[in-house]
Amino acid sequence: MKRSIVWIVLLSFWLAACATQPSGPLWQTGVQLQGVFDVPAVINGVQSRLPRMNYLLYLPEGYGDDPDKQWPLIFFLHGSGDNDYDSAWVMSYGLPEVLHSNEQPDNFEFIVVSPQAFPGTAWWDGNELVVLDKLLDEMIHTYQVDADRVYLTGLSMGGYGSWFMATFFPERFAAMASISGSGYRTLNVNSEVMCRMSSVPVWAIHGQQDDISDPLSNKLSIDLYRRECPDVELDWTLYPEDDHFTTFTKAYRDPALYDWFLQHTRASQ
Repeated sequence: MKRSIVWIVLLSFWLAACATQPSGPLWQTGVQLQGVFDVPAVINGVQSRLPRMNYLLYLPEGYGDDPDKQWPLIFFLHGSGDNDYDSAWVMSYGLPEVLHSNEQPDNFEFIVVSPQAFPGTAWWDGNELVVLDKLLDEMIHTYQVDADRVYLTGLSMGGYGSWFMATFFPERFAAMASISGSGYRTLNVNSEVMCRMSSVPVWAIHGQQDDISDPLSNKLSIDLYRRECPDVELDWTLYPEDDHFTTFTKAYRDPALYDWFLQHTRASQ
């Protein structure tokens, strides 16, 4: 996936703001902070590919004013196309681009964590999902996160990756939204594995004019999931005039998406 890159200046004190400091975390609200997660050398017996995972962190206006307030968190997975491990590329489209452009809905009160896949790696390769789980665990313990309101979303490769992550860690998420990529791509997943995430409400959004991620194939994946896991809460939306890119450009600017997230809590499942 190739998109124009929005170059930004990431100041050194922003990098520090994403790390856990001895006296507690620092922060700046209303911007996306560049962070680095130190990946354990071995996770569940598997050697990690890289020692660090880059990520972006967005803290909403008002964060930190009330030390007792717990905030909902969105975990965003980007699409494919980044070979330079450049966080500016992550910010060039999808939810990070919306935040960078300050075009999020009014009263946007989410912490947003946008991890960066290792170069040449899909979200479901190797132990990438386990690394993501460890990163999410650190964010929950470092910041004022409401663990019952953690939401997962992704676009294109990240849309598929969201299905995989919700399948392997369903207890983490109150809801999941997959944009321009639904189901398990071309990998065959049996119903026993598929239904592990049936406790997680899903909203799948796709563009009818998408010529990169076939909408019909994704609709068939949705129908299979409904058939194999009849207890699932699943919404399917097809934008008739939109292609692969305009679908997520529209979806992440739609207040209805964030209202839908907040209708769900892990405690109510």
